[in-house]
Amino acid sequence: MKNRKPFFRFCKGVMRIFKRKPKLINYNDEPLESGAIYLTNHSAASGPLTHELYFPLDCRFWGTYEMCGSLKERWNYLTNIYFTQKKHFPKWLSKFIGIFATPVMHMYYKGIQIIPTYTDSRLRSTLKTSFDELNKGVSIIIFPENSSDGYHKELKEYFAGFYVLARQYYKKFGKNLKIYNMYYCKRKNLVIIGKATTYLDLANSGKNEREVANDMKEQANEFYRTYCKAETKKNKDNKK
Repeated sequence: MKNRKPFFRFCKGVMRIFKRKPKLINYNDEPLESGAIYLTNHSAASGPLTHELYFPLDCRFWGTYEMCGSLKERWNYLTNIYFTQKKHFPKWLSKFIGIFATPVMHMYYKGIQIIPTYTDSRLRSTLKTSFDELNKGVSIIIFPENSSDGYHKELKEYFAGFYVLARQYYKKFGKNLKIYNMYYCKRKNLVIIGKATTYLDLANSGKNEREVANDMKEQANEFYRTYCKAETKKNKDNKK
């Protein structure tokens, strides 16, 4: 991606040696649009890494503010939340891994220029930075799933931050952003990109933001059931 610094682009080139390019199923007849919103699942750290290495457009990621602060803040988040609550590691193991993971993640997050997200009034800074990037034609990748109890292949809940971003952008600039819904299947190394919708399509649906977010979550789950879960079941049946 052109908006990454040269040294980090070099590091990404090295990482691509060990991480294969994913296969792609794209529902869109036209090329993916720059300066749009892209939604996708985490699949733990695999989703963000895959998109950072192979997403074809310049982009910035939304990410929790705890991972964008000091080393101590990152340590606390990794050891008390990410490894313990999301990955379900024992506390002692979380702290041990955190010793090595914290400085690595510090460099990685700095390299990919994460846009920190908040659940309070500081969200205004998230929106402002996102507006600036969208106006430059940079896309915003958002991981809207609720991962408070871990990462799930079949997603339980989507937050509506993406809809708030699209709505506020439309109010401020009058531009109807495109929104793409994606799903990353780690086992198949597969990315599914749903047909683009727009903010006004969603706003005129008669649904509130929570219902819109739930529809997006269900669409992502349908991608999983169609291309990932079904394929897994077929492979198991073939082995019998």
